[in-house]
Order: sequence, then C-alpha cells, then structure tokens
Amino acid sequence: MSSAPPPDVNTALIVLLFIVLILARRTYLQIRGTRYSTGRLFGFAGFYALLFGGLAFSTLYAAVATWGSNADLLVAAYVAVPVAAALLAIPYVQRIVRFEQRNGEWYYRLSWHVPALYLGLFLARIGAEVAVFGLSGLLVTYPPPTPPSVAALVALIVVDLLFGFSLGLLFGRGIGVYRAHRELPTDAGSGPGAPLLPG
Repeated sequence: MSSAPPPDVNTALIVLLFIVLILARRTYLQIRGTRYSTGRLFGFAGFYALLFGGLAFSTLYAAVATWGSNADLLVAAYVAVPVAAALLAIPYVQRIVRFEQRNGEWYYRLSWHVPALYLGLFLARIGAEVAVFGLSGLLVTYPPPTPPSVAALVALIVVDLLFGFSLGLLFGRGIGVYRAHRELPTDAGSGPGAPLLPG
C-alpha cells in the first residue's frame, strides 16, 4: 500500500498549483485582452524571474559540485539565454500586439503562442524537477538536492535554459508592449466598439 506524500510535499503542491493558476489566468487574459498596466507587465515578469532564479540556483549548485570551476560557462549561459530571447522578442511583440480602448483605458491582446509558450516551458521545468527528484523535488531545501546522475543534471540544465528562454520572452513581451503603448495616438476613440490598433 502506497503512503501519502509528506505534509511538506502537499504544501509545495498547493503552492505550485496556485502559481500555475496565476500563470494560466495571465496567459488567458493576454490572449483575450487585458488592461494595460506598466506595473503589472513588469511586476509579473519579476515574479517569474524569481521562480527562474530559484530553480536555476538548485541546478547551478549541483553543476558546480559536479564540475567545479568548469561550470563558469554554464552561469554565463543562464544569463545569455534570457537576454537573447528578450532581444528577439521585443521587436516581434511590438509589431504584433494589438490595442483597443474600453471606457477610456487601453487594453492589449497578444497572439496565443506568445504567452502560452512561457507557461508551457514553466510546466516543462517543473515536470523535469519531479521526474528527476520525485515530488520531494518541489520542496525548497538548502542545500538543494543533487541529481542522481550526470545525465539527469544535463536534462535539468537543458530544461532550465528553455525556461530561461521563456523568461526572456516574458521580459521581451513587456518591453515590446510598453514601446508599442508609447506610440499609440493620444486621441484614439474610446468605448467598447473601438477597433484594435496595431502596436
């Protein structure tokens, strides 16, 4: 007979579910159309960056323990991948974002694949964590758990870098939407029937 997960794991699962629900809701709103707010754009990106930082720390900790100083290039990759993704995303998002005015406030909408991609990559990273460590991998511990093999560590690194790419897309999205918003006409019509405007 299988035993129930420890209480700490249950708590971690509840927190994870709450985070996934927040990300899923934000994804849905950006596809359907959500009110423009600079604080919300970058506050959400900052929250996502904290998630990435926590997961990346556990992987880098294991990488340094396994490879020593040879892990320096890996640290550079963890920084370079999000930056490169953001630089790629900024002009693309600025071009495709659509705005409309509702009751005097600007709302923006993105194609489904932009926000859905970073949600999917976040879930992939969590899935990799559970695949390598089991449900106990969801717990925040210090020192972080060590992957059982070099192959498992490499798998975490690959998924981390994909997650870092999605983080860069998120920051690129925010900057692209912000830049497009600055270019909007100040005298655009308002009301529920106002047309979508290209960014």
